[in-house]
Amino acid sequence: MVEGIIWIVFIFYLIYTLVPTFLIRRLGYGVFKSRSESPCAALTFDDGPDPQYTPQLLDLLARKGTRATFFVLGAKAEHYPDLIRRMHEEGHLVGLHNYMHHSNALMTPWKVRRTLEHSADVIERITGIRPVHYRPPWGVFNVFDFLLIRKFRIVLWSMAAFDWRSRGGTDKIKRKLIGKVKDGAVILLHDSGDTLGANPDAPGYMIEALADVLEDARRRGIRFARIDEHFPGRRLPERLVRRSAEKRTALPAASLPGAQASQAAAGAAAAARGSTAGEAAATVQDPQAAGEAALHSPRAAGEGESSQLPQPAMEAAPALEAPQSQPPPPEKRRGLALRAWMLWERLFHWLYRVQPGDPEHRFLHYRIRAYHGQELILEDGEIIRPGDKVAELHLDNEWLRRAGSQSSSMMKLAVQMIRAMDNSMPRLAHRLLTDPALADLKGVYGISMIHRGTRQFGFTVLPLQNRLWRWSSTLYLRVLLGMLHPGGFGRLQENKARLNPRIIAMSVSQMKKRYAPGLSAAEPSSGAYYPEEAYGAVLQELPEGMAGKGG
Repeated sequence: MVEGIIWIVFIFYLIYTLVPTFLIRRLGYGVFKSRSESPCAALTFDDGPDPQYTPQLLDLLARKGTRATFFVLGAKAEHYPDLIRRMHEEGHLVGLHNYMHHSNALMTPWKVRRTLEHSADVIERITGIRPVHYRPPWGVFNVFDFLLIRKFRIVLWSMAAFDWRSRGGTDKIKRKLIGKVKDGAVILLHDSGDTLGANPDAPGYMIEALADVLEDARRRGIRFARIDEHFPGRRLPERLVRRSAEKRTALPAASLPGAQASQAAAGAAAAARGSTAGEAAATVQDPQAAGEAALHSPRAAGEGESSQLPQPAMEAAPALEAPQSQPPPPEKRRGLALRAWMLWERLFHWLYRVQPGDPEHRFLHYRIRAYHGQELILEDGEIIRPGDKVAELHLDNEWLRRAGSQSSSMMKLAVQMIRAMDNSMPRLAHRLLTDPALADLKGVYGISMIHRGTRQFGFTVLPLQNRLWRWSSTLYLRVLLGMLHPGGFGRLQENKARLNPRIIAMSVSQMKKRYAPGLSAAEPSSGAYYPEEAYGAVLQELPEGMAGKGG
């Protein structure tokens, strides 16, 4: 029992966080890590703002005329709004780092989304700009974070100085960075030391070392830019652009915290660029232009170096409406992710001795085990209880992926699935019913989202009663279908209301009654065991777009 619970927990976290984190961090699926063709590098700072160290860091960046990106915690932004406002007014980009420094692996997807939205609201109230750049704490993801790619620009890093620990002091940080920073790099640093695993005094060493790192970069001709300059980015969905624009225009400029400061900064920036008084007044009267001008009027402007940097893009809708286009992740990355998933599936089959029900038609697989779960009362009156020996059914997902990509229509895919079921069930029954070691087999069962057509094959369809098991099964199966679906997770979301897992089960007596007449035939005739109405049931169950473009 204990071993089973350990395996369930392991498999759950494997699917929920380990596999997604591997796919995103190692394969770079849907995130920014570095950009080799970029003419500049990017400094990023996590975990702030900190009332002691963030002002010192901003002073250093102002002296050096360097713009950076700050991934801040929403709770700290609420406590120190002046620091967030200063970051914004001095030309830095403000991104999200969750509301508290909690790992996404330990939060439900709903809590992750809720805390991100709350943090974005906090920053938007302070700066007037809604942030769209996001870095999860520790760079750890859960499987639902794939959906965040549609709404946020997720940023990781290509270089880390391990500056959250004070051991090694400034020398350690210098060894990691001096002479090694290159164009295209995204550097991870921290301006606060009060998170789990960090030392409170560590940011002091980072700031001291950063002065030498910036000087070394200047000598080598390396420039630093904000993330949105570094990666101009892909277009976000139009509905998000429109929603962000509506939220900003609904707020008068005077109601935004720091609006007067932004307007004053806008006027100063206009004057610095040689604008006439009329132009400066027009800039002040336009809140959107005021916010944009404020980005160009940092305290570092007096240093003269920042004026040589490219003008930063707005982090909200204005920049998103006319961005430099960037194609979606290459199909090669999706292929790598799918191959990794299929490799895991083969490993699962090997570990749990899952075997094909029919070596010729590898549509159904099974493994023999003692049943653990709710009591299953079947339509023929038989009952499968915990502890009974059962054959656990598994659909061959490689078959489903291949069939989906080769079918030109949903109907053709449904026909293929029904024919495969028709061919596989008699052979599976023959294998199970003629094995002497399975004389005490009570039945077969599985959990599937494609279940409406299974009654025509003799299965009883039952709801999952255990809420935790239902939630984890839904999570696993939706991830699986998202990997197999040609449209990916985004298209799958459009059909999620229909994707609810059910238990399908059949007793041994029902299997004998239904499939015994065909057991002696070496090749059961096609169409012998399924009615035509099964087509419509299976077709309704399939997610839209599951069929590919092939013939």
